This record gives sequence, C-alpha cells and structure tokens, in this order.
Amino acid sequence: MPVEKKPFERLLRINEIFNLRKGGEAVVTTQELLDTLGISRRQLLKDLDQLKSLDAPLEYVAAKRGYRYTDAFDFSDNIPLSADDVLHLRIAVELLAKVNHLEGFQRLPDVFEKIRRSVRRWVDRKATEKAIYFDPLPHYEGGVHLSFFLRAIEDCHRVTFQYQAFHAAGPKTVVFDPYFLRHYDRRWYVGGFSHDPTEGFIRTFPLERIVGTPEQVGYFHDKPKDYSPDVYWKHIYGITIPPGKLPEDVELSFTPQQARYFLTTPFFEPFEVLHESEKAVVVRLRVVPNIDLIRKLGSFGKDVEVQRPASLAQEMVKFHKEALVQYEKR
Repeated sequence: MPVEKKPFERLLRINEIFNLRKGGEAVVTTQELLDTLGISRRQLLKDLDQLKSLDAPLEYVAAKRGYRYTDAFDFSDNIPLSADDVLHLRIAVELLAKVNHLEGFQRLPDVFEKIRRSVRRWVDRKATEKAIYFDPLPHYEGGVHLSFFLRAIEDCHRVTFQYQAFHAAGPKTVVFDPYFLRHYDRRWYVGGFSHDPTEGFIRTFPLERIVGTPEQVGYFHDKPKDYSPDVYWKHIYGITIPPGKLPEDVELSFTPQQARYFLTTPFFEPFEVLHESEKAVVVRLRVVPNIDLIRKLGSFGKDVEVQRPASLAQEMVKFHKEALVQYEKR
C-alpha cells in the first residue's frame, strides 16, 4: 500500500492523475484512485470535494464508476496557505525586494507586486500597513556585475577585469576563475582562483572595486578537487583568510548581559558554552582569526574578553590601543 501522504501532497497527486488522463481514457475509476493513493473511500470523497471547492473541472461518470477532468486544471493559484505561510511570504517579499536595484533584477518589483496581490488574496482580512522592515542594501556600483559573475560561475568561464584596491594608485589587471559569490557586511564578493602567483586560491574581490567591464577569456576546468564551499566557509567569520592561517579554538568571555545577546543571536556558529556564572559566560568557537573577527570582537568593547588563543588576545590589545590613540589626540 502506498505511503500515506500529507493532505496537500495528496491533492497534488490527485490533480496530476486527472491531468495526465485524456480523451477516451480520461476517466479514473474510484477503485483505481483508492489503490493508487492508499486512502479510504471517505477520505477520497473529502479530497474530491476539496478539489471542486478550488474550481477543479471534476465530474463523475456513472457509467464507468469514476471521475475525470473536463479540462486541464492547475490549482497553483488556489494553493491553501496557513497563517504562518502568509507570514513567511510577507517576510520573503520584503527581503527579496531589497535587491531590485541591482543590474538584471529590475523586473523584480513587478513580480513582487503580483506576490503581494496573491498574499492579500490569501489573507482573510484587509491588507494592513507595512509592518516589516529590513536594513537597506547599499546602492553601490558593484551590483552591476552580479549577473556577469553568476553566469561565469555556472558556465566555468575564466574572466579578466580591472581591480582598484583602496591602497593602490591605479587599477591592476586580474585573470580569474570565479567559483562563488558571497554577501557579507552589505557587500558582494566574488571568490575563486587568481592567476597572479602571489595570490592564488582562494582570493576574494569586492565587486564595487571592479572598474570598467569584466570580460570572459575562455574556460577553466581545473577547480581543486578538494574544494567544497560548505567546508571552506565553515570556520570563517567574514570574508578573508590570512595566508597560512588555520582554524583555532577561540574562547571568549562575555559579560552576562552581552552573553544573552550572543546566545540568542550568535554572530558565528557552531559554538560551545564552556562556563556560565553570574559574572561571565565563556564560549568556544572553531574559527580562523582574521581582521573581520577582530573588528567584530572590537565592536563589543569591554563586554567581551579573548581568553584564548594568546595571539588573538594580543591582536585585540593592539586594536584597542590604536583606537585609543585616536581619542588621546583630542
């Protein structure tokens, strides 16, 4: 007997069965439906009544003791949604709408408006004023390159572009095999293999610092066999890995109040709680110490202390001392 399906999945299956049967073979007998779906006759009648309520063109053919569609039917416009489903859709609409200013995404507002109309139709009450807000994404120029690099990644195109570093007097030419796009701290980055022997793999470039128009210059087929995006990002906070750096056990002591913020919305996962008391909460992360992590920890000020490793603790001392110098000049 077939495995029992959830109600919505069962409706999809019944709809599929009727849509696939056409012409003289259009009728599906009641017994065939019972055997295929593995449900009771009572449940089948309830499901068929629900299809009818969704305006399915369903009719009973007494002579053949079965049912058929008089026309093809797609009830995707009438998919039943729960209150939680509607809430999730509203959040998704607002989140996705933040990228409509990027190159290649200009049609998204029209799509979102269709979704909004559909959501309002599914809600039993009148639409309310906007109640969900997100931090805006920056309108930086690098967004125009997103579509180019996405196609290059999917088609394994080697590319070249002019990159203007903030510390350099002028742009340099980069020959690059793009492997991924990553969004971090309100910026988009492209990562992959740089053909500059001083850089190599993995090198990331912020898109807004690419000047001019990037170009395709062939294909690449030699992506490292042991490269896995999920594994690569597992121990990284932010975007960078300093040369030669490996993941380390980082132990952080938070004040009780700051610990509550971290435990409910951790900036890095996974983590392990090593100690909890009225004075401090100590957690351990397996992470690569980099400038992104240093800046993040620096943002907590006196509410966090690096206990291990000693090298990272010294980096934090240096970070705060250099910041203090700026204020001592006053």
